[in-house]
Amino acid sequence: MNLFGKFMIGSSLLISLNSSCVQSTDKESKIYQNTKELSWGMLAEKDQLFLDMVQKKAFDYFWDGFDENTGLIGDPDKGKRTSVATSGFGLSAYCVGIKRGWVTREEVYRRVLITLNSYHKDPNNINDFCVEGIYGFFYHFINVETGQRHGKCEVSTIDTAILMAGILHVMEVFKGTEVEELAKKIYLRAQWDKFIDKKGVLTGGWKPEEGIIGHYKGYNEYSMVYLLGMGSPSYPISASSWDVYFSGNGGVFIKPYKDIGAFLTPGGLMQPHAYLYQFPACWYDFKGKEDHYINHWDNAVNALKANKRYTNSWGAVYDYPEELWGWTACAGRDGYIGFSKPYNGTLAPSAVVASLPFLPEESLRAAKYMYEKYGDRIFGKYGFVDSFNPMQDWYDDGFLGIDKGNEVLMIENFRSGLMWKEFMQNKYVIVGVQKAKMRNI
Repeated sequence: MNLFGKFMIGSSLLISLNSSCVQSTDKESKIYQNTKELSWGMLAEKDQLFLDMVQKKAFDYFWDGFDENTGLIGDPDKGKRTSVATSGFGLSAYCVGIKRGWVTREEVYRRVLITLNSYHKDPNNINDFCVEGIYGFFYHFINVETGQRHGKCEVSTIDTAILMAGILHVMEVFKGTEVEELAKKIYLRAQWDKFIDKKGVLTGGWKPEEGIIGHYKGYNEYSMVYLLGMGSPSYPISASSWDVYFSGNGGVFIKPYKDIGAFLTPGGLMQPHAYLYQFPACWYDFKGKEDHYINHWDNAVNALKANKRYTNSWGAVYDYPEELWGWTACAGRDGYIGFSKPYNGTLAPSAVVASLPFLPEESLRAAKYMYEKYGDRIFGKYGFVDSFNPMQDWYDDGFLGIDKGNEVLMIENFRSGLMWKEFMQNKYVIVGVQKAKMRNI
């Protein structure tokens, strides 16, 4: 029986499975050391099966969390709060499930249709269910059953953009169907221009108590918000905002290591959190592309190399091996660890797994080491937990939709490039990329 089959029998076999993996790690690492660029087809079968297992378990998070009435995706084990970003990742994850043969196209179509109906307000039906928001954008956190705002969260531009990326993806996958029509209506309803400040910079969102909020400086994951907004024919962002974003809003290249190329971070801070570079690349194929300001692929590669170098340097003081890296926004022992917080040794496995297209050898080796070393302390029903900190002997017990989506999509991009191939064909995506003057090199 293969690796994946053994694991699916039950978690009780985790330790014996780990042992079988450990025995081949050093040998297989040597196989990959001299490769110029590691690809899926070059992997040993054991490594392919390992990544397939990680991807399938992450996919199950979305499949199990689906609400049959609303199509929204809650944490299957924890309750009714979800994020609209989870819906975006989920829509695309379902399409990966078709590709992998885990579910049928008909099953996915039905689920996608339910989901899109919950993000579309029928103007002719005052009682039509629709997720709560404003200007065609949606609250960051919502209730799975009601679609209403959770707590005092904001209408979020980045989380709505992640939702829209999933929506444009299924629009492409299900061309000529009701899904395409609904997806188009939702996207065209979004008023991207409402969230541009006086300088021409995208803001973080809106709260009824405060109005427009979140005025950010410097490079971040909002590159995908700009691209999606510029592609809109109904309420577009001006192409000049792309120039402001890169040239007039604190976009500073840093080069903290002589042997690693320069890269952009928010405000030029030495905090290259992985999600800043991974989330846009879940859908946008930046490989071999540049605009007037940046080679987007090289920028991500350099930043993730710096991410590994920095965490390795920090970890060496506490006897972390080289395989322990992965710095990103995540849960911590004492609460959420976001941007502009000092690094404290907390590791996010999703940051490593989703780096596969950029740093395949380093990412694979790290993911296998984490799995083999820490076992069921960090690996469970839906794969890797959000985070853990060996120095503190602290291990999170939860899963996040944005982690699971990042893993499903980026493993698939490393595996087949599916997301990039399908998403980049969308006509609105093409317009946004063209307005950014992004070109092949």
